[in-house]
Amino acid sequence: MRSHVISENSRCDRMHWFSSRWARFLCCLVVIATLSMQRGYGQDNRPAQAPDPAGPPSTPAGKQPKQAGLSGNEAAEVKLSSKRGFYDAPFSLALSTKSGDATIRYTLNGSEPTMHHGFTYQTPISISRTTVLRVTAFEPGGRPGKIKTHTFVFPRDVIRQSPDGLPPEGFPYLWGKNQVRYGMDPRIVNDPRFRDEIVAGLKALPSFSIVTDMDNMFGEKRGIYSNPGEQGKESERPCSVEMLHPDGEQGFQIDCGIRIRGGFSRLPVNAKHAFRLFFRKEYGEAKLEYPLFGKTGARKFDSLDLRTFQNYSWSLCADPRATFLRDQFNRDLQLAMGQPAACGEFCHLYINGHYWGLYNTCERPEASFGETYLGGKKSDYDVVKVDSGFTTRQSTYNLISTDGDMEAWTRLYNRAAAGLTDNTNYFALQGRNPDGTRNPTLETLLDVDNLIDYMLIIFWGGNLDAPISSFGGNRTPNNYHSMRRRGGDEGFKFFVWDAEHTLLDVGTDRTGPFHTGVKLGTSSPQWLWQQCVENAEFRLRVADRVHRHFSPGGVLHPLSLGERFRARARHIESAVIAESARWGDVKHTFPMEPVPPRVDQDGNPLTGPFNRDDDWRREINRLVNDYLPKRSGIVLGQLFAQGLLPDLDPPQFRREAADASRVTLRSGAARAEIYFTTDGSDPRLEGGKVSPRARKFESPISPPTNESLLRARALLNGDWSALATLQ
Repeated sequence: MRSHVISENSRCDRMHWFSSRWARFLCCLVVIATLSMQRGYGQDNRPAQAPDPAGPPSTPAGKQPKQAGLSGNEAAEVKLSSKRGFYDAPFSLALSTKSGDATIRYTLNGSEPTMHHGFTYQTPISISRTTVLRVTAFEPGGRPGKIKTHTFVFPRDVIRQSPDGLPPEGFPYLWGKNQVRYGMDPRIVNDPRFRDEIVAGLKALPSFSIVTDMDNMFGEKRGIYSNPGEQGKESERPCSVEMLHPDGEQGFQIDCGIRIRGGFSRLPVNAKHAFRLFFRKEYGEAKLEYPLFGKTGARKFDSLDLRTFQNYSWSLCADPRATFLRDQFNRDLQLAMGQPAACGEFCHLYINGHYWGLYNTCERPEASFGETYLGGKKSDYDVVKVDSGFTTRQSTYNLISTDGDMEAWTRLYNRAAAGLTDNTNYFALQGRNPDGTRNPTLETLLDVDNLIDYMLIIFWGGNLDAPISSFGGNRTPNNYHSMRRRGGDEGFKFFVWDAEHTLLDVGTDRTGPFHTGVKLGTSSPQWLWQQCVENAEFRLRVADRVHRHFSPGGVLHPLSLGERFRARARHIESAVIAESARWGDVKHTFPMEPVPPRVDQDGNPLTGPFNRDDDWRREINRLVNDYLPKRSGIVLGQLFAQGLLPDLDPPQFRREAADASRVTLRSGAARAEIYFTTDGSDPRLEGGKVSPRARKFESPISPPTNESLLRARALLNGDWSALATLQ
């Protein structure tokens, strides 16, 4: 025997083929198939008609293949009697079209309906469990209509999906060489701590539903899940994506392309992959138009990432330190600092109706991002990032340009490599004269404030894998994006990216210096930082930004950090239950480093699936009670040890007790002079002289109407303090 086949039901209309190397497991597989039938997976809610045959290779989602001789009008769209979304009770779904001559064809397995594939609609369809429906109409002699895709989610059905881990109906037993994992763990679903909250957890966040032909996702040759290392356009497959809001808010449906995303996470040992969506005219709409990230975020997208959590996760590393927040929280910090950053939110994900877990939507810092947030056109931008490793084609960590070219970055590297100790070279990188004034004949190559803020986040988070990797001996660059608009007055900006290796040991020191960036292809923000710290003006600017962000009310002050982190944790707290049911008991793991023992609060070993109460909350509490209160002070000490913070403290603002509209400025150094401005300018000029706009503080002053325009520095023996701003 060279091959074997088993059927999922008595009609033998769903076959699974196995090569001879599986012959010894045939008996076991027959038993599995029988069990699958007994629990209802050989049945569904379709009418008694011929089942879906194996369909042809997919065309772009939503588009019908051209059929010879059909040149008439396109068939009218199909109307559905119920909206996509969440349901608690069964209902009958009616399909209709304006044309009485049209034939309505539909599928329930993710594939695209044709006249030769799917079901002919005759009577309303009973929908009683989570269902994905794709439907279109065919006119005699005309062209088929656009395929519509609707997902109907029944949360109480979702929590009972594949409790024994066997494939749901229509899903394969194998994903190529990739690890396979299905189902919701009944030990979580039925746990008294979670059973009354898990359904609410599925409704606590919006859901994304990916619907596509099974072969596109799991096929041995074409499936992106079965071949996760493949990259590029040739690895892209058509699909439908829906965003479903549990409160009934309007979401969206769009046909697009889908790929696996990531570097290390592409390894086949990982059963929970991340995805990237591409919106192109070939699939339908050229862009996704939807306010994914609220009123201040972009409304149009060329692409979108559906990130998951790999390092310090349950699904890949079986790590009790899983929070699912690390990367998003670091990006939140960059945005809160007033810097451009990749926005993101949390969601649940379904693939062809099967729950796939907790995910994180994220926009990508690429040319379209620059066009949206920084102005100009996509063609104006150079975007430089690190080429990822862990693929089937390369394992390198060198810089590439994903938009524009590397020419400006090369000039930045060469000028920084020449040394930045003197102000001529340092200010030239910023398009400025040696005295700091703007020189329009010089190109701006570096956004210094952005570099500083970016690196402060790296230091505060103790980032082990960006912008250089400790796993590569702190020599190789990794996990950063940089962007510059050509012809503008702002230089390269840097974006926090893939910040999972953070918030670990509260004492971690990533301030360096490290032996990195010895050649152009391995340069990074860390290397630029180390070149810049040789310059006195840069060091004082670092002190200014540190005082701004680490002081009370600042983004990196412990109280601000705690408030922001707890808000994110509360947002996903119920949703984590569903993630634990889906991925809390993965046996095949790939830890990047030794994983701490999994114990309870008394130090006793824990068994069973990872879950919210025993594991997630324990790590959240560690961060809230230990890391967040202590980390900022530790980083300040590290920066001071590097000579980046002056001995002279910034002035303090005190309101007069008798008249709160009057402000007194005080310095901790008795002999220090204090200079201030009320127009938002710096009391100090580049080079160290007092600005002609500054006044020496001698008596209480009235701040301007916009109090943040009041700026002050202390001066003692020619040394300046950091800049203080009235908050």
